Amino acid sequence: MDNNSSWWRNYEGILKTFYPVILGQVVSFVMALMSFTSSLVANLGANTPLSLSFFSYTALALVYGGIMIYRRQKLQVPWYWYALLSFADVQGNFLVNKAYQYSSITSVTILDCWTIAWVIILTWLFLGTRYSPWQFFGAAVCLGGLGLVLLSDAKASDGSGLLL
Repeated sequence: MDNNSSWWRNYEGILKTFYPVILGQVVSFVMALMSFTSSLVANLGANTPLSLSFFSYTALALVYGGIMIYRRQKLQVPWYWYALLSFADVQGNFLVNKAYQYSSITSVTILDCWTIAWVIILTWLFLGTRYSPWQFFGAAVCLGGLGLVLLSDAKASDGSGLLL
């Protein structure tokens, strides 16, 4: 029995580290799938930018609302702040989904990826958030990848194919 518990203790730290990474990859995959679906629906000629976000908002409300009801938690801020933030989020998703009707999936992804830089800048200015050098390094890697996608999209729009 002691041998099994020592085995678990050795791998418990590894599981605690990789569990958020795996969840992040699942969320990233779902977001990429939603972007692909939005682009496909826009290419088919359907004009449904709000309907595309309906299922994700419904899933979020059911999962997190269910968790809060199960735990009997109260809201930590007044409800109208949630309403204001949800209105802003719906408008942002509407504009991203609407952009698929007028541009390629690569161009929309480039515009969407600037979120990382803007979140860092705005939280530093308005919230006073302090970032570690590793966080700046991670953001720089993301923006470097964004630059590569930008070069690839520019090269592809010339008609000469992908750069990479």
